[in-house]
Amino acid sequence: MIIDIHGHLGNINQAPFWAADAEKLENYCAEAGVDLLCLSSSKSLMYDTKEGNAELDVALKKTKKLLGYIVVNPVFPETARELHLLKENPKFRGVKIHPDYHGYDLASKAVIKFLDKIADQVKLMLIHVSCMPGTGFADAVRVANFAKRHPKTNFVLAHMAGIYQNGHYPYFPNLQGCEEVAAMKLDNVYIDTAHYLMYVYPGVMDKMVELAGADHIVFGTDTPLQGPMQMRFAIETIKALKISDADKNKILCGNAKKILRINNLLPSSTPSDGQEILYNERKSEPSQGRLK
Repeated sequence: MIIDIHGHLGNINQAPFWAADAEKLENYCAEAGVDLLCLSSSKSLMYDTKEGNAELDVALKKTKKLLGYIVVNPVFPETARELHLLKENPKFRGVKIHPDYHGYDLASKAVIKFLDKIADQVKLMLIHVSCMPGTGFADAVRVANFAKRHPKTNFVLAHMAGIYQNGHYPYFPNLQGCEEVAAMKLDNVYIDTAHYLMYVYPGVMDKMVELAGADHIVFGTDTPLQGPMQMRFAIETIKALKISDADKNKILCGNAKKILRINNLLPSSTPSDGQEILYNERKSEPSQGRLK
């Protein structure tokens, strides 16, 4: 099984070549060999949070491979009410926040007060980490410090904890965020692979595994920013790592299964139009190992 923990429904970045509805995303998964994709709504991130969450709610009920994140935005505190979807549609598995798109800084006390209340109510948060040091609102260490405040909630730090290309030598990927977060040794923090740099240059994924450990890496692609061919590149990069098959399995699906709280599909009946495919929910399990 392969689980992609980071995708987007709709027209991310308002570019037609990156637009993908639910059907297209399921086709991407089928072409790439991905079994489940957990995604947020592009509309929620870039236009209207409530409308986007509602659009994703409908899509989840009509698809087999898709799971979802609810998006909330502290700039509009009323979006906290969107958490009702977690109870009404079990295919929503957590919450996503994007400080850079929504324009708020995690250094703000008011922002942290809002997000503290969210984190206390959910089991999983996917947080965008800025990939351009000095220009974003979501520095990797600041995100990890927020996660440290909520040890009972699991956190995924996106984009290899903010990997970036050195401005003075643009072909050199910088893993500073991953290194700093790994040094904090937080059991509830995971880092996703959602960045094309993970397969463009040799050794990037090897270094990520060395820093974070296979127990705290989850597979993600940022699809449809990456199409099925790029998704396959990412999968093959992980399969080619010189680590055990058990560790490869943790990265490709095992860790995601745990933090998304997936047990088994319930194949009690064949889904009809509009019928949800539900997932068993289990209690949070302790993290296997620590960031190292």
